[in-house]
Amino acid sequence: MRVRSEAHCSLVGLPRMGKTSVAREVLRSLDSTVTGLVGGYITLDAIRGPIQAYNRILEETSPAEWDAQTIVRTSDHDEAYECFLRTLRKRRRCGQRSAIVVDEIDAILQDGFTDASLFIARIREVANDRDRYGVTFIFVSRRSLDMIQGAVDCSTLAGLCEVMYMRPLERDGLDALSARSPVPVDDPGREALWQITGGHPFLAEVVMCEAVEKNNSHLSDKSIKDAQHAQSHEFTNQYRQLESLLAHDKMFEAMCELVVGPRWRAIAPHTECLLKHYGILLSSDVVSGSVACMSEHFRDYLVLLTRMTPSWLLLGDAERQLRYLVQDRMVLAYGENWFDELQKKLPRLSAALAKLIEQRIREKRMFGDAASDFILDYAYISDLKDFVFAEWEQYRSILGGAKAEWDRRFQDIIRARNPMAHHRPIPADFLQEAERSCRILLSRLKGEECSNKI
Repeated sequence: MRVRSEAHCSLVGLPRMGKTSVAREVLRSLDSTVTGLVGGYITLDAIRGPIQAYNRILEETSPAEWDAQTIVRTSDHDEAYECFLRTLRKRRRCGQRSAIVVDEIDAILQDGFTDASLFIARIREVANDRDRYGVTFIFVSRRSLDMIQGAVDCSTLAGLCEVMYMRPLERDGLDALSARSPVPVDDPGREALWQITGGHPFLAEVVMCEAVEKNNSHLSDKSIKDAQHAQSHEFTNQYRQLESLLAHDKMFEAMCELVVGPRWRAIAPHTECLLKHYGILLSSDVVSGSVACMSEHFRDYLVLLTRMTPSWLLLGDAERQLRYLVQDRMVLAYGENWFDELQKKLPRLSAALAKLIEQRIREKRMFGDAASDFILDYAYISDLKDFVFAEWEQYRSILGGAKAEWDRRFQDIIRARNPMAHHRPIPADFLQEAERSCRILLSRLKGEECSNKI
């Protein structure tokens, strides 16, 4: 509708969400004999700079061979642009109107793309005068145009476009996708597909293709989960792309805090709003303001990351250092097979130890090599406290003081960490006591000089 009315639009979405497919389908559906629009497509990640971009736009929207190569071969940006404008005006006087998809416009931020700021400003000039130049633009990008143009400090191109975010499919859309399968998918299978992919079209197709190729008579929840496990690398690759993209303004870190916790700082409303625009952050309770992420599987991945590098840096450092201490003390006491020996000697810890093994197996199946091999990476502060107290004599010389005193300090940390992880408010005195206990713990584990740096 936007293109038919010759209005510019900006299609924004995360990687592999189907933006390019939709843009190309729009061009395909434009019947030039009815709309009078000549459609074309370029992608800036295959273009070295503005001059080549102008040439490609004219080539793609050329109504005839005779003016396809109008721009002279020059290295002068100004000369090339003037020739570009003359050709557009000439075509418009002949009655031509065109629609051009400019894909991967994020590429102007790459070092190899020259004159990015001037290029955006000149594209805006063309877009702002449709009567004179007759060009309708469909911009396709991973980041919004205002973020892109802000990064190169120029233009107001974004103000000319309606922004449309491509989000993951909703449940009925995902069911429609699974209904195209040559192998029937039962209700538990569709539910599993939803929990694993959250409607992400690429990830859903990866899982479905893998499941169908296994020659099952029908696709159950087990079939879908087994297919995801076989393609876990595709999921972790996709998640790493998201992390890289959302590293801008620490949006990925903010998402981890919002979804997994602990939430230890104020997060800008704009950041939360943008994550919801992308469709990877969802409102789960409008009353409490709590949020969820795209899928249960993606949430598990965020848990994996925040366990290794928690947002609350002080607590994260304390947990990591305590894991190393437990590992060192247990190896010293029982040797390299300390985990098995601990299970034999302390059966009261068997349930806790078995839980760590179960969690590692689960995450290894879901995330492959991205999941940690270190068993204590799956232990939180409360688990580590139990390990320390079960073999207190192994730790007394390191920690010092009375066992009861350390029990209080661990409880101070747990009392703050648990509500933070579940997005519940924490009284200021609780947080202060937790920070004090973390500092004391780190001073024992890393030395006073390390503690003073925190």
